Amino acid sequence: MKIEANDKEVLDIFSLGYFKIPRFQRPYSWSEEEVNNFWDDVVIEDNAQYFIGSMVVYQTEKPYFGIVDGQQRLTTITLMLAAIRNAFRILGDENLSIGVHNYIEKPTIDNKKEFILKSETSFPYLQDHIQSFEGAKVKCKVGHEELKLKNAFELINKKLSSFIPGWKENDAKIELLDESRVAIIDRLKTIRNKILSLKLVFIQLDNEDDAYLIFETLNTRGKDLTTPDLVKNLLLKKVQSSNKTFDTAQIIWNKILEKFDDSGIENAMTSFLYHHWLSKYADTTEQKLFGEIKKHISNSDEAFSLLIEFQQNADYYASIRSPNNYSWTPEENDLKDCLEALNILNVKQQMPMVLSLIRAYREQNLTRKALLQILGKIESFHFIFNKITSQHSSSSISSIYYKHARELTQTNNHDKIQSIFSSLIRSLKSKSPDFEEFEIEFIKLIYTKSKTRNKKIITYILSRFMGKYINALPIHYEYTSIEHILPQSKECNEDVVGSIGNLILVDRKTNSEELKNLDFQEKIKILVDKGYPLDSDLLDANQWTEEEITKRAKSMAHKAFHQLWSI
Repeated sequence: MKIEANDKEVLDIFSLGYFKIPRFQRPYSWSEEEVNNFWDDVVIEDNAQYFIGSMVVYQTEKPYFGIVDGQQRLTTITLMLAAIRNAFRILGDENLSIGVHNYIEKPTIDNKKEFILKSETSFPYLQDHIQSFEGAKVKCKVGHEELKLKNAFELINKKLSSFIPGWKENDAKIELLDESRVAIIDRLKTIRNKILSLKLVFIQLDNEDDAYLIFETLNTRGKDLTTPDLVKNLLLKKVQSSNKTFDTAQIIWNKILEKFDDSGIENAMTSFLYHHWLSKYADTTEQKLFGEIKKHISNSDEAFSLLIEFQQNADYYASIRSPNNYSWTPEENDLKDCLEALNILNVKQQMPMVLSLIRAYREQNLTRKALLQILGKIESFHFIFNKITSQHSSSSISSIYYKHARELTQTNNHDKIQSIFSSLIRSLKSKSPDFEEFEIEFIKLIYTKSKTRNKKIITYILSRFMGKYINALPIHYEYTSIEHILPQSKECNEDVVGSIGNLILVDRKTNSEELKNLDFQEKIKILVDKGYPLDSDLLDANQWTEEEITKRAKSMAHKAFHQLWSI
């Protein structure tokens, strides 16, 4: 591997040729804080020779370079120059504006204009909305990567606007007194010169293969690259594009990212890759996942096959992690509710198994009825194990899920699938607490105005007790609220009035306008008249005291453990 290193200024870098952010690179990812710090270091601080680190490139053909390291800084510098160029235009100085633009776009030897910085992962937003001299001509979706660019560019423009009195974001031109205009232009020229004189070490590699190696090596030495960054690098290296304008592998990868962006799932790509691998291939840790994927791929066909597999399973995973943002058929609403319940429990151990189940269902190896039955058992286990008795999850439970998930992935035989389910249920039952332990913790659940920690799980419990319908009409739980049968008051013991035995769900209007602080019998009459499915502890009671509340809490615990959340 041949490496050349030289000290250069940004001015020299932009004069060398054209720089491409390769398809294997991660997208622009600087936060507002990072842009602020870079701006302060470059513009505010009085550093005549400010050093911004190294830039690693490889030459494809003269004068074109691929960027291995330094794209975040180079992109931010381009954003700053574009903002300064626009500011010169607003101030009416076309020559200065064109002068700065020459560091953003310049003609080739064939006299065809090309942007000096090119990105294969943010087209056309960066080019059309930021780099273009004329400004945006194409309306395009602002995705996850483009949003970072948009936010950074808007922040830089906001900082520049502080130097130009009366400048608004969409102004094409602004009139100022000559003295003010000259002073502002001089200030902008100073900022421009500071940016172009920034110092860095320019490191040039011989070829793209060396670039891929350096890209991975930087990660092992503390560079903040994620597992998805490295997997993308690996897959796009193996699946080389045969068409300069239509990169199939890059398009598929972007569609996977968009799937999670549209679902609003934070850090979903990392967890998806990990859970998918556990569900289909082998046990590993998140830290070792990239190495396992790398060992799995030996040629282009295997890489492309895995990429297609990721694309398909990303859809399954999005439906699990964000069921309310997924498109379901009317017949699948009960499946959506079950997946949403698992999310309420906020447990991740079961994710590889659930992904394997959804995959089997989507590939028609599993009926919806069978899927709902096993998902219900998984939900029941984690409700009892994690949410009520607060057991510490062990690696053995994770191993149980991983083992059964991979067994399910490897078969479409009905009898084998039933055997896998029976084995999984037996394993979960063996780990589940007994009823006595469950009851003790269940009746401790409290919700009052001052004790709200359990509100979400209590709402979940009460909704399951109530069922899905009242008077044959579906219940919309987003419009319900928790009612304290024995009203909250200063005189009442908070542990008694807030006990789950004293709580029911009612619609908000009934709660606020009709029940209010009525006595027990009046409340029950109103609820009976409205068709609420009340339990016998409420219907049979003549009065409502601490004794009745405790009795009902225990009855609810028994029904919860032995019926509603039975494993």
